Amino acid sequence: METTICRLCGTAFEPRRATQKYCSPTCSRRHRDREWRTRHHSDATQTLRAQLESAVIENRTTLEATTVKFQMQLDAAERKARDRLAFQANRNERETEVLRTRLRDLASINVDIACEVPELKAQITELQLENARLIHSQRADFQEFTQIAGRLFELCSRLGLPLDKATKEIFQRRGWRTSTLVPEQ
Repeated sequence: METTICRLCGTAFEPRRATQKYCSPTCSRRHRDREWRTRHHSDATQTLRAQLESAVIENRTTLEATTVKFQMQLDAAERKARDRLAFQANRNERETEVLRTRLRDLASINVDIACEVPELKAQITELQLENARLIHSQRADFQEFTQIAGRLFELCSRLGLPLDKATKEIFQRRGWRTSTLVPEQ
């Protein structure tokens, strides 16, 4: 006999009889069991399939409704976020403009101050020179005053004249001794 292919597993085999369709009793039994299940369980399977298809349709509908609902919520949240962002951007732009204006004002003040600085430096230099001149003048006056006081003291001592009260106080404030003078009369 010729080689035949098993209808269930696809294996090549040599049949023992001309009507043999399966390579082994196991393949024959499996095929028979499948046929029986198909004939006897087809109603239950169709019922399950119908229920499954119904559940799938229902789930798709629920999914679509939920998707639409969440898409609407997402769109609303996105609009709200855009509005907030636009509001914040406008507020920041206004604050930036205020700060720019303030910066321009400060820059103008800075320029004014920078222009005044050389004038002020010149005035400070003049005042320092004037101060140095006055200090020098005061030192010279002090030296002259000291010389005059010394001569007055010497003159009063030679003539035997007492110093008046105001002059004595000046001498005492300066720390000069008046004890060698003639006592007051």
